Amino acid sequence: MIAWIVIAICWVVSFVFGGIEAGLLSLDQVRLRHQVKLRNRAAIRLDQLLKKPERLLATILLVTNLADIAGLLLLTKRLVALLGTTGYPVALLVAGPIYLFLLGVLPKSLFRRFPYRALAAFAGLLVLTSRLLWPILELGSRLGQLLFHRTSAPPRLFAAREDLKQLTVESERQGALTSTERAMIHNVVDFRTVKVADVMVPREQVVAVQPETTIPELLEISARTGIDRVPVIADDGSALGLVNVFDVLLDQATPRELVQFMEHIVSSGETESAYRTIRRLRAAQSTLAAVFNEQNRLTGIVTVEDLVRRLIQSA
Repeated sequence: MIAWIVIAICWVVSFVFGGIEAGLLSLDQVRLRHQVKLRNRAAIRLDQLLKKPERLLATILLVTNLADIAGLLLLTKRLVALLGTTGYPVALLVAGPIYLFLLGVLPKSLFRRFPYRALAAFAGLLVLTSRLLWPILELGSRLGQLLFHRTSAPPRLFAAREDLKQLTVESERQGALTSTERAMIHNVVDFRTVKVADVMVPREQVVAVQPETTIPELLEISARTGIDRVPVIADDGSALGLVNVFDVLLDQATPRELVQFMEHIVSSGETESAYRTIRRLRAAQSTLAAVFNEQNRLTGIVTVEDLVRRLIQSA
């Protein structure tokens, strides 16, 4: 009877710690930090444990594997004692579904569905287990440092960007955010993945002038299109510079040629990130960049307005 109780305890431990492992990988870090700010005791415990995620996962895996092995050995021993050698195949038939579904799929599904609540409920157990296994984990950590020299910082266990997007989805479901607000936040989060080619105005649609364009012609083009910064493009398609129409209008000197008003134009590649381009434009105090392909041929232009519009547009 005692053996069966011990087997049941091993299975319960395996169920709980197997679920905790899945819950850790699904935990909403934004919600956790919010609960820490509210001084929630369980959240504070979890936050302290997650400062060393490798050690926490090692603790969970160690306990889960020990419980699985102990439970399987005891089950096999009891069945062999009852059935003789027939107990071995019976143990496999009984343990297979239990370990696969009851101790594998079920706890992971439950803890992934409610990761924070489940982990908060077992935060005290995690702290106690970590303290009990501290000597073993510390020894393993020291041996690992001796055998495997770490040359770079370990990868982060959690992705804050995806956590934020998931939080906005949950907030939309609860009515705290509208679909437009959620989409705008997602656009801001994903802006680093946007390429200049996704935002630029193609060369065929660009309003531009040539070096020999006269000042009256420039002013007429500006008045007709409403554009105050016009790129200057040579016959061979190269971008020579940028002309600010206001500089021309405010100039009180004798009439001059267009090229005398040209400013340096920022250049960007099609595959360059929009985030990097907008930072370069801000640093150059410019609002327009010429976009070139891999063959260094002008393929279009991109403006700060285009970049900001892509940043804040709703999906």
